[in-house]
Amino acid sequence: MRWSRTAIAEIPLMFVSLSRPTASQLAIAPPWHEADNPRLCGRKSRFVGWPVQRDRTTTPCMTIDLNAHAEVGPNAVGLKTFELRNAQTSDRALPVDVWYPAQASSDYDAHPEAAHPLNAPHRAQEGLPPAQGSFPLIVFSHGNSGFGRQTTSLMTHLASHGIAVAAPDHVGNTFLDSLKIKNEEDRKRVHFEARDHRPRDIHAVTDAVLAGIEGVANLDPGAVAVMGHSYGGWTSCKMPGIDSRIRAVCGLAPASEAFVGRKAFDEGELPFSGGQPTLLIAGTDDVLVDTETSVAKLFDRLGTPRALVVIDGADHFHFCDAIPMLHGLHEANKRPAQTRPTRPYEDLLEEGRMQRALGAIVTSFFKGVFDAGTDDPTAHLTGESLARLDPAAVRLK
Repeated sequence: MRWSRTAIAEIPLMFVSLSRPTASQLAIAPPWHEADNPRLCGRKSRFVGWPVQRDRTTTPCMTIDLNAHAEVGPNAVGLKTFELRNAQTSDRALPVDVWYPAQASSDYDAHPEAAHPLNAPHRAQEGLPPAQGSFPLIVFSHGNSGFGRQTTSLMTHLASHGIAVAAPDHVGNTFLDSLKIKNEEDRKRVHFEARDHRPRDIHAVTDAVLAGIEGVANLDPGAVAVMGHSYGGWTSCKMPGIDSRIRAVCGLAPASEAFVGRKAFDEGELPFSGGQPTLLIAGTDDVLVDTETSVAKLFDRLGTPRALVVIDGADHFHFCDAIPMLHGLHEANKRPAQTRPTRPYEDLLEEGRMQRALGAIVTSFFKGVFDAGTDDPTAHLTGESLARLDPAAVRLK
């Protein structure tokens, strides 16, 4: 196992160093609407999610039951770990995890789960035989000072539904690397090196996994997408301009200029020239990557089809495993630039509900992407469908 048992008390805030929230973010306004794409069954949507304005009665193009996608899928989940080192990774050795659809062994339920760096549940088993067939691939990019196994609840959920996920540790920009940062000069160096390395890491992992990894399910080279959290959300948004194989992008609390810097995107890089469908998901209680000043501004530059789902009561670490622990550390370590307080975990969306909602929304989006008959894999994400997924969440605002 590549993780040392560093004391929990030493864990610094991860994934983002600074954001620039404003006082107006103390109360996020209800979603508003603009004409996005006239061909999408007449839908006009900018924000969909929690809270919602239920002011539309149009029927979405896709009939998808989000609650069905919230349940664990029919496949067992296998886990394969390997190390990748080549010219694309600048000769850095990247640990890579791959979660894949697998065949359950006779003692599957009794077999121990895979290790987790935060001792969170990790519903996968190493060494399971792969399921029969060819499966789509998502490559995941973790956040600043994060790690590839930061969101295993979502990775295993996707794999159970027949979608493999590969996630590298962005060596040089992981949690363990962050412990070595001694001063502001070190922080800046790590930040700019990561900007260079991260997209190339994802490209290298895509190449390696599609080329075939022993013990992993067969993967479809024509069904590849990217997903990332925070700094990894920015990384994912870079990939369509780098890798023509990318068919869709999902950003979880994706960082943009407020964290990455003024040159986060090159001129003409957004919207994606290939028209890749994009799903962004943000939390109203995220004081690090703010919905209004960061995520929404990124969303405005995307092409269609697209959707921005805003989850009320979610903070930056609601997109990770071990939400109560990470949020507690976050709450105890206010950032110097933070302009509004971090609310106690008890006032926010509970971990089980968040993971259920996130699994349903993300899985349904990628199922739509990889369905050849689907023109818009975001069309089913309406205020009405999200309210049916978790009606109590609508009232949290």
